[in-house]
Amino acid sequence: MALVYQKIQRPTSAQNDLLLSADPSQSLIDSYLKAGTAFAASDSRGLIGVLVLLPHADQVLEVANLAVTPSRQRQGYGKALLTFARQWASDHGYRTLRVATGTTSFAQLYLYQRQGYRVVAVEADYFTTHYNHDIMENSLKLRDRLVLTRNVVDSLA
Repeated sequence: MALVYQKIQRPTSAQNDLLLSADPSQSLIDSYLKAGTAFAASDSRGLIGVLVLLPHADQVLEVANLAVTPSRQRQGYGKALLTFARQWASDHGYRTLRVATGTTSFAQLYLYQRQGYRVVAVEADYFTTHYNHDIMENSLKLRDRLVLTRNVVDSLA
């Protein structure tokens, strides 16, 4: 699984479609693309996924967006993107990685928890407040957001 990571200055159409698959708000994507660092991961067969890392205070780096091409999902690429994020965070002096996801995002929650992330907060009604339309996921209305964190150093061991 030899992946090549390239910084994204302005997403291609395919990269933007992937970003939208993880976050249906183009305006939110545009805001964190301006403030963060985005990467595209690819291999010899093409685009694998995208990753946006957003700095916060107190040496915290947020995985603001992580998406894998649908035909390449469940093959370990999400884990590879998270490993890349941990290494990048370590190389740039961050101590904590943060990720937020919906309470109905079962596959994502499973991935994050398998990688050592732990729930530290529940933001009630986040999605009904920050999005101007209902989001349905796994036949459930998405309302609340979970915030998970992981120590960077522990994750590299």
